[in-house]
Amino acid sequence: MLEGKRIIVTGAAQGIGATLAAGFAAMGARVALADIADPGPAAARIPGALAVQMDVTDLADCERLASEVEAAFGGIDGVVNNAALFATLPIEMQDEIDTALWDKVMAVNAKGPWLVTRACAPILERDGGGSIVMISTNRILQGFPGMLHYDASKGAVYAMTRSLIRELGPKNIRVNSILPGLTMSEGVKARDGIEERAPLIAKSRSITRDMEPDDLLGPCAFFLSDHSAFVTGQSLCVDGGGITQ
Repeated sequence: MLEGKRIIVTGAAQGIGATLAAGFAAMGARVALADIADPGPAAARIPGALAVQMDVTDLADCERLASEVEAAFGGIDGVVNNAALFATLPIEMQDEIDTALWDKVMAVNAKGPWLVTRACAPILERDGGGSIVMISTNRILQGFPGMLHYDASKGAVYAMTRSLIRELGPKNIRVNSILPGLTMSEGVKARDGIEERAPLIAKSRSITRDMEPDDLLGPCAFFLSDHSAFVTGQSLCVDGGGITQ
């Protein structure tokens, strides 16, 4: 499905990002794993993968990522903007959130996808176009208390998808977003209280089970593949029918 595609996955040192990178490689892609943590161990498990340790909030680092991938793979065909702060965030009401934490969440979760897209878009354009996948959240479709900073940042990702298609579409670059439900990555499984919350969330879904990182592989691969060559600006909710648009 992705044979020959050259794909960057941010936030790929572990969790959803590492799962996506391995899955894309199994579909024939060449993958670059980027993360502020060392993505080397995750990349070492994927034949031919490239590991780039970098910070998505720093434009120079994003430009270095794009340059290193172009040098290693000869170009870029797809980008998955997955890097985000979530699993380590405390559940706090809006009047309890520290302002410095708010700024950090917005920097990683909203500014990060913009800077990675900004750095990679010229290379995608030179290669004739490509696909960018933004990872948002189903939380923005229905109000939830306790993580306003996260929800605001992922709402920005959703909005950026709609605006970016107008700027990048003429360059044959597609932009779509995935809105996952609570996904049982390593970080989420380590959260306090998840043992009590997860069964309730699973029960609320039409498909009454936990959501796993592998559940995002097919939808993301579709947006990265030529099967979606005329699909852009779309937002796909992947949560087992927990929230319907």
